[in-house]
Amino acid sequence: MKKTLATLLAPVLCLALLPACSGSTTTTSTDEGTTAQTEQATGVEQAEEAEPDTGDASLDDPRNADDIGDDELMVVSFGTSFNDSRRQTIGAIEQALEDAFPDWGVRRGFTSQIVIDHIKSRDGEAIDNVEEALARATKNDVKNLVVQPTHLMHGYEYNDLVDEVGKNADAFQKVAVGEPLLTSDEDFERVAQAVADATASYDDGKTAIVLMGHGTEAESNEVYARMQKVFDGLGKTNYFVGTVEATPSLDDVIAAVKKGDYQRVVLEPLMIVAGDHANNDMAGDDDDSWKSKFEAEGYEVECILRGLGELEPIQQLFVEHAQAAIDSVKGSPEKSKVADTSQMAKPVELNTEGLTRVTADALVDGTYDVDVESSSSMFRITACKLTVADGAMTARMTMGGTGYLYVYPGAAEQAAAADEADYISYEEVDGAHTFTIPVTALDEPQPCAAYSKKKEQWYDRELLFRSDSLPTEAFAEGAASKGSTVESLALENGTYNADVTLEGGSGKASVDSPALITIADGAATARIVWSSPNYDYMLVDGERLEPVNEDGNSAFDVPVSAFDTPLPVVADTTAMSTPHEIEYTLTFDSSTITPADA
Repeated sequence: MKKTLATLLAPVLCLALLPACSGSTTTTSTDEGTTAQTEQATGVEQAEEAEPDTGDASLDDPRNADDIGDDELMVVSFGTSFNDSRRQTIGAIEQALEDAFPDWGVRRGFTSQIVIDHIKSRDGEAIDNVEEALARATKNDVKNLVVQPTHLMHGYEYNDLVDEVGKNADAFQKVAVGEPLLTSDEDFERVAQAVADATASYDDGKTAIVLMGHGTEAESNEVYARMQKVFDGLGKTNYFVGTVEATPSLDDVIAAVKKGDYQRVVLEPLMIVAGDHANNDMAGDDDDSWKSKFEAEGYEVECILRGLGELEPIQQLFVEHAQAAIDSVKGSPEKSKVADTSQMAKPVELNTEGLTRVTADALVDGTYDVDVESSSSMFRITACKLTVADGAMTARMTMGGTGYLYVYPGAAEQAAAADEADYISYEEVDGAHTFTIPVTALDEPQPCAAYSKKKEQWYDRELLFRSDSLPTEAFAEGAASKGSTVESLALENGTYNADVTLEGGSGKASVDSPALITIADGAATARIVWSSPNYDYMLVDGERLEPVNEDGNSAFDVPVSAFDTPLPVVADTTAMSTPHEIEYTLTFDSSTITPADA
């Protein structure tokens, strides 16, 4: 039988933070790609000169015994030389996994050789690196191997781990790599809630709770801004997320805290362990530590030296990610369960007012960007391509997360009763899940059941594909849904007036209505006059338009491809200190067209 590697990879968040840091001086993981091994080694040598008391290493279980059995669950961490924190975080996660999966042998592997060597030299404790852990599994004739990382998120180190496991995949019958902690939107929300619950006693309205992450120069550093938005969305506006190595920086966080009326600051690491960064960069007594900087601003400061791995909800998330990986090795999950309405978020009403059903025969064969509305905020579609071919339509939907394994073109009850061959599986593209589904018609809701990876249940969803988001050339000649054209209205060359409606933006801007319409050589152009002189350009169908006047309110000559259907435009305003592009739509009412000289 051919041996397989089944890796469970999650969305594109190209970042791996240190779950922990080694030694007692500030060092940076090779995952960040910024600190050389020699610098790390120097840090360890300095640490040995004045080694802090990090706890009793003999209380920690390195989980490197043999006699593993047929099924192994290898827990891979960056590692930390802080003994108590290693036991209370990484060790606690390993124990939670062992309790959840008693039939699996739970073993440990660290990715940082610096940490491994330091613990061995200082405490005499031997911890396997990943290569050694894989070799141990091979020697013990493990059949099924699941690797569960304790990394916070996807990134360099996670990808390196997948590559290393892949090189050894032929030693096992089946292999799977589980997801890191922060993978889906739900993961972010649950981690934020866990932190909020753990710090609830400090949440008194007078205290700013500051979380210190690691940070990276990579684009995926945006994950910290994402976590900040999640806290804000929970109403925890007194929670602030910063980083040691990137942005938001300590200065950024201090500036944000100073905007509030806070008397006290509580500092806590947003890392799996409370290692070097937590003990020194955050809670140290040096003038440049986070504690000292906030004290210099006049705040009373308290430091919580607690890693995320100590929190039971965090441990449970890792258990769930490991469960998904085990399911991929042991077989597909049971798909007969259907979520009831009490288990679903309140559906979003799909507005079909004024819409008329559009089928494939009204469209020209081709592939187009199309807007799609979902009845559930949990089934978020970030992009969609509509393909029209041979009288049929399909939509390739790119999801905002990786929480769904299958979709089905029908109701959840129908999906649960259907043959598995009829399920539509995801494809992974650039770390995102995509589904290609049949589309019966545009501008009318169609059912699309979705199977949740975590809940292992089918959920009822509805989708609405909008024809008014398609370009005019997508519609077949004479198709009513493309709106009225110069040709269909039999407009002769000349000037006309027509009512125009502006939508979008803040709702405060407006344009003059009726607008002057000029017809020349079968094409229509509208003179759009804004209610402000602050628009310096417009974008229409990818073309940049400059103002046609120098004084007074901004005016532009805008090509009108069709009447009676929204025309997406972008207008750049200079009203703010920094110019800002704002999206609008213009709709020209053909029933109001009259000659300009009438």
